[in-house]
Amino acid sequence: MAPDISQLTTQSDASLNIPADGYQIPDITFRDPKNRRLKVLTIGAGVSGIMMAYHIQKQCQNVEHVIYEKNPDIGGTWYENRYPGAACDVPSHAYAFPFALNPDWPKYASGSKDIWNYLNKVCEVFDLKKYMTFNTEIVGCFWDEETGKWTVKMKQTSASGEKQFEETCDLLLHATGILNNFKWPDIKGIEKFKGKVIHTARWPDDYQEEQWKNESVAIIGSGASSIQTLPNMQPHVKHIDVYVRTPVWFISVAGNDGRTKEYTPAEREKFRNDLPALMEHTKYLENRINGLWDLFFEDSNAQKDAQRLFGARMADIIKDKRLLQGLTPSFSLGCRRITPGDPYMTAIQEPNVDVHFSAVDEITEDSVIDSEGQECKVDTIICATGFDVSYRPRFPIIGQNEVDLREKWKTIPESYLGLAVPDIPNFITFIGPTWPISNGSVLGPLGEVANYAIKLIKKMQKEFIKSIAPKQDMTDLFNAHTQEFMKKTVWSSGSGCRSWYKNNETGRVNAVWPGSSLHYMEVIEDPRYEDYNITYQNKHNPWAYLGLGFTISNRTKGADISPYLSEEAIDPEWLEVMRSGALAADHDIQESTITRK
Repeated sequence: MAPDISQLTTQSDASLNIPADGYQIPDITFRDPKNRRLKVLTIGAGVSGIMMAYHIQKQCQNVEHVIYEKNPDIGGTWYENRYPGAACDVPSHAYAFPFALNPDWPKYASGSKDIWNYLNKVCEVFDLKKYMTFNTEIVGCFWDEETGKWTVKMKQTSASGEKQFEETCDLLLHATGILNNFKWPDIKGIEKFKGKVIHTARWPDDYQEEQWKNESVAIIGSGASSIQTLPNMQPHVKHIDVYVRTPVWFISVAGNDGRTKEYTPAEREKFRNDLPALMEHTKYLENRINGLWDLFFEDSNAQKDAQRLFGARMADIIKDKRLLQGLTPSFSLGCRRITPGDPYMTAIQEPNVDVHFSAVDEITEDSVIDSEGQECKVDTIICATGFDVSYRPRFPIIGQNEVDLREKWKTIPESYLGLAVPDIPNFITFIGPTWPISNGSVLGPLGEVANYAIKLIKKMQKEFIKSIAPKQDMTDLFNAHTQEFMKKTVWSSGSGCRSWYKNNETGRVNAVWPGSSLHYMEVIEDPRYEDYNITYQNKHNPWAYLGLGFTISNRTKGADISPYLSEEAIDPEWLEVMRSGALAADHDIQESTITRK
């Protein structure tokens, strides 16, 4: 006889740490989220943090989610990067959440302010800021093996001063971003310079066109921030000296050549009122980006064709032979970040710009000296020198067996599928090592990591998992496969290619996934829990989460307790026979005429 349901009430936050005097089956309902309240702590309120706030709110029950952000507001890199011309280098419509397409992008490739406004609107519409606390830096994260929880120590700054505090959580989501911790160049004498030294990632609000219009400016670097900054300053400054150590392939990505093409009011109005038209345009752009995968194989016809096409295009725009020769790479297209740059190619040919194909060796009180010994007097130095892309967190993350992620990744950053790390349990990182950062769409794979995290949350919650971390041997084998794969690609190509995708001293590719963006999404769609070490809260029996055998339907009055029966379950072919009346025909059982030879 089954137990009386009225006497077997579901217990919220049921404890599975059964006393050592014997195994007892807990009175819980199978897979009921009410059984266990889970706390998730996310570090960072940029694109990944916002995405997780949305998905947890939509898909999870009985989960407390808190987000801590070091800046005063949301946005991450789109809050911090305000240099002239700061923009995404893919088309705007390919840089939106799939659950919140934006018909009102003002430009084909929108600037950082427009992107921030979009992210802020997403937070407003879905009321996501209620999970967020700002002006709070992480001091350190420490795993407790006994409790199966993280202790996160933080420092918060406000008008009243500074305070330190800590919180615990069951799952830690590391969403700090990779292009977030900006890096000053290591140049002799930089501290002696009497003028302004500015990093593009920390552009001062009080240094705008009015302030720089009569200055001589040095721009160090040839990456995306330099390529976007220079043409926006060039028409207004007295003179620019730009230092290019590594050449660049300038391309057009899905029609984005770097120019500020705008959507007309009529186009935006159509996108607002015609969802199929908005979706068609968005998918067209996304498909163009995802269709580039063949390009990244070193000896592919797509690579050869692209070099011919964009080499000829650069030659059409850059008429100065010295500039064309200095900017045209000898390495494969895609080894460095693919960058649209028509305005840059035009601006560097103006009379008030000098391009130096050399590194900066020294800085004096009022000048820059390059590796060829040429000295240029300047008023302001702009460091477009990128970020710390070592993947090492800027604060300690101490996991099992006192493993510090900063030390683990000190020499070689290796992850499990770009999202998890051995010895760092109950932990998901966004855009970790070996992730599809340059393989096609970015928002698609980010969304799939969010879905992976949701699946992990639900599994931990329903099965009372205490700790879950990928196995070291499976992680090692995955990384061995990746490094073998990279030998076939542009990311391992040629000398002279300095790229943040790889360690420029050893040549090891640290950043990129061994496949297309779609490939990555399919690989992580179904988590391989067999690759994980898992422990459970119940010290006696991991099957304790089965409870007394009741499902949610069993314990819900009026619920469907025969869900396997439905009209939709009937095969259409059988349904056709049913309706024909053929099932009513009576047939005699006949002896089989088939004989076995």
